[in-house]
Amino acid sequence: MAALLARRHPFRGSSEREQLGEILDVLGADDIKQWRGYRGQRLPGGCAPWSFLRSMFPPPLEAAIAGRPPLSEAGFEVLSGLLRCNPDKRLTAAQALPHPGVKETDSASLRHR
Repeated sequence: MAALLARRHPFRGSSEREQLGEILDVLGADDIKQWRGYRGQRLPGGCAPWSFLRSMFPPPLEAAIAGRPPLSEAGFEVLSGLLRCNPDKRLTAAQALPHPGVKETDSASLRHR
């Protein structure tokens, strides 16, 4: 969903380690540290504890100013739910599809082209 909205892959990396670093740079490490499978393993350096995802997909007014794809609060709820690192908290496709943000996101992405 993020790649479709941004029209590019949001997490670029030439190796698994770089890819994980890119993901953590955007999504933050806090979600991983709350995961029941996390046992204090070392994470790539420099990753923030909080998420920067909203800055990549700002609300419509901010998006117009920044020249980025707009995303409503409902659309952001779906996107951030699908991109949770913690599998216990991640939205499933079945949970995401009926969410109002999916319909809003589809309409907004068509207008942004």
